[in-house]
Amino acid sequence: MPPLHSMTTLRRLKLLLAAAELVCVAASLTAAWQAHASMEMSGLGDLDRFAFWNSIIALSLMLFFLLWVAAVLLALFARQREHFGSAARYWKHLVPDVLLPPVLLAAGWLAFVVLQ
Repeated sequence: MPPLHSMTTLRRLKLLLAAAELVCVAASLTAAWQAHASMEMSGLGDLDRFAFWNSIIALSLMLFFLLWVAAVLLALFARQREHFGSAARYWKHLVPDVLLPPVLLAAGWLAFVVLQ
């Protein structure tokens, strides 16, 4: 295995973290949709199913934030190892793995709230 500071290894690890974060976003939104479908706004419905899907939401959000913190730490580690010619180039490298997943999570939840 190449050393951790290798560019290809870091890039692969960043993409893996971003993909895992996006899976957590999808799981969270899907579970929210299922939880919403299991209970009516009046409070009638399957309470056990609602609690199950809410626990899936909580677990996927916790995992998302743990992965996101790992991505931030990896980005800081990469900044120490790499030399970026400009601030714009550094921010461009942060978009796919650090900045985009939380924006997608917020946009997905906003869309879910608005569409319900």
